[in-house]
Amino acid sequence: MMRRLIVLCLSSLVFVSVDAKPRKAINDFSHLGSGETVVVGRVEVVPPLSEHDQRLRGPMSKKYRNTLFLIIDDEYRELTEEPGWGDFKGRIDAPLGEEFIVQSSSEPFYVIAGMVVLTIDRGGTDNAYFPGGLKADIRPGDKAVYIGTIRYHRNEFFEITDAEIVDDYDRVKTEFEARLGRKYPLRKSLLSLVP
Repeated sequence: MMRRLIVLCLSSLVFVSVDAKPRKAINDFSHLGSGETVVVGRVEVVPPLSEHDQRLRGPMSKKYRNTLFLIIDDEYRELTEEPGWGDFKGRIDAPLGEEFIVQSSSEPFYVIAGMVVLTIDRGGTDNAYFPGGLKADIRPGDKAVYIGTIRYHRNEFFEITDAEIVDDYDRVKTEFEARLGRKYPLRKSLLSLVP
């Protein structure tokens, strides 16, 4: 189905860098420039994270709670090691189980991998990684694109047992129009597997 990235909970010093800015969440079209698109999607983990799955301490814990960081790139590549600081530039901060609405260039992009921070404490961090291998087909002239829901199925060890792209366009379109209006139509272009 999807290319598998070995899912590990590894001790690491990888934090999502404050300097590596994510794609900006938006609530209206007023800041959308020429050559930019609004991208709408969702990430779900089944079963969902429980309060015991994440042990987060410190001032940044709220930022990491119940959030999956989608590592994005303009060109396809496979991660062969843990992501570094630069991999998080242009990421999508996806609150689990909720739509994200972010500003992006009107160019295709690739989901390289996902990461959830499980533990932050004095001993370091533990992260769970999720497979990527997906392409978002954004076209020049697009102003609003729905890419679908990435639904990851996991076991208690955070091993991914299945992954799928779910189409919930009708509901999302209605909510999108209620929130941002009808200035630009929301085009459906679901994420696809990289061949």
